[in-house]
Formats: sequence, structure tokens, C-alpha cells
Amino acid sequence: MAARAIAGSFMPNKESDVMRHPSIFRRSLISTIAGLAGLAGLAAMSASATAEPVIRMEVDSVRLVKLVSEPSTVVLSNPIYADATVQGDRLVLIGKNTGRTNVIVLDMDGNQIANFMIMVQRDENKYVSVYRAGQRRTMQCEPFCDDVLTVNDEANSFNNMAQQIATKAGASADGGSGAPAAQ
Repeated sequence: MAARAIAGSFMPNKESDVMRHPSIFRRSLISTIAGLAGLAGLAAMSASATAEPVIRMEVDSVRLVKLVSEPSTVVLSNPIYADATVQGDRLVLIGKNTGRTNVIVLDMDGNQIANFMIMVQRDENKYVSVYRAGQRRTMQCEPFCDDVLTVNDEANSFNNMAQQIATKAGASADGGSGAPAAQ
């Protein structure tokens, strides 16, 4: 009985305790609201403290980011989507494929000087996707439509375009003589 009296005086165990002791209910309600408000505040602080900046880029675009000091190491979580090159105290970012990657930049002492997310996307206003029998083909239209090498397009079209691009790059590399580039 003593245990019941002690428990009943601090927190209501059933409806009759709340009715007999409204001050217990009031204190319990106030402490619950204060606790929830505190948790909401902590969640907001933690979200803002951990939120990392996002750089949005288009596929095949370049962005220059000025850093606070000269970097020593640049780490990309997924270099399929973007690439980074160091130029003094600047970082040159290149959007490669649609997707996202995290970037961490360290100085000569190994201290973090930057941490951000890169979101690479296509400008949907310039691209058209044509679907035939479940196969996709992507074209860039401004103002005329040309095929574009795009991941997840129909395999034969993608491979043919990739080979044409490689051949053109090889011809450019050898000075335009038309001979295939040495491998």
C-alpha cells in the first residue's frame, strides 16, 4: 500500500488518480510538453549543424569553388557523378552523370576545409527521351535534336555513340590527320 501511495503521488496510474489529483496531471502535462519542445529544439539544432551545403550542377558543366586555403587532398564519395581538380586555392568541379556525390577537402595538415554535396542533374528543358518498345534514346534539342551519350539509354545506340565519340577524340588528339589514335 505504501508503494502505491508513493507512485500515485508522483504520476497518475489510472484515470481516478488524475481526477483526484489534478495538480499531478497538470505537472505531468507541463513536463511532457517541455520535454517535447526540448526534443524538437535539439532535432532542429542537430539538423542545422549536420546539414551540408549542396552544389547543384548540370551534366557536362563546370563549376569553380574558392576554398579558404590550398587543399592537399580531395575525396569524392562517388566519382561516377562528378570529378574535381585542384587549381591553387580553387576546386574545379565537373558534372559527369546524373546523381550525387559527397566531397571532402583536406589541407596539408589533414584538417577538413570543405565538406559538401554535389547534385548533378540534366536540364530537362533541353533534353527529350524517346521510348520504343521499352528502350530509351536521349536527345538534346536546342534548337535541333542530336543524340546524346546518356547512361541507361538503349545499349546498341549507347555503344555506337561511345565508339564514335572515342574515334573523334582520337582524331583530335593526333592533330586531325584522320589516323586512329595509338593505344
